[in-house]
Amino acid sequence: MYLRYTTRKKDGKVHRYWRLVRSVRVGRRVIQQTVAQLGELDARGRLEARALARHLIGAPEQAGLFDDGQQHLTVPVRLKGVRVERSRQFGDVYLALALWRGTGLADLCEKLLPSGKEAVPWAKMAAVLVAARLCEPSSELHIAEDWFRRTALCDLLQLDADLVNKDRLYRALDLLLEHKAELEAHLSRRS
Repeated sequence: MYLRYTTRKKDGKVHRYWRLVRSVRVGRRVIQQTVAQLGELDARGRLEARALARHLIGAPEQAGLFDDGQQHLTVPVRLKGVRVERSRQFGDVYLALALWRGTGLADLCEKLLPSGKEAVPWAKMAAVLVAARLCEPSSELHIAEDWFRRTALCDLLQLDADLVNKDRLYRALDLLLEHKAELEAHLSRRS
């Protein structure tokens, strides 16, 4: 089923009358049989009619030749009812993670830092520490209680904000300190 329209001129105005049709084979010919007369429809009405056709036949409709598949509808918005909630810093931490991966530190930390039964891999905690030092140098307590929650790192690293705490950050620093020589050697080879 699909929509088809006919155009009529009446009193100098052009009117488009829409109908829902289906293709039916009659002998050797295929004809369009009208299922429903829909009258004049605006854009929203045409979208609803297409949805009805999909519902009736139980399959998606065939897209037009140059149809991009998007449904173009405008929705009125009350600007007084719009507000921003939980905005987070993105650009600086995204750049910090790109540098973290670009320098090869992400792969090196994956190899050097032990993986065990911890809830958060130590390499991710190292990434948090490096991003914090680059974007907003501060204490581990500030990182855990304030800074991390204001950034988009939880989404970029797929890391729950409740799992980043000062104790875990301090343990990650201790583990990084054990591999200080390897980290410095890696960075000096890259320059």
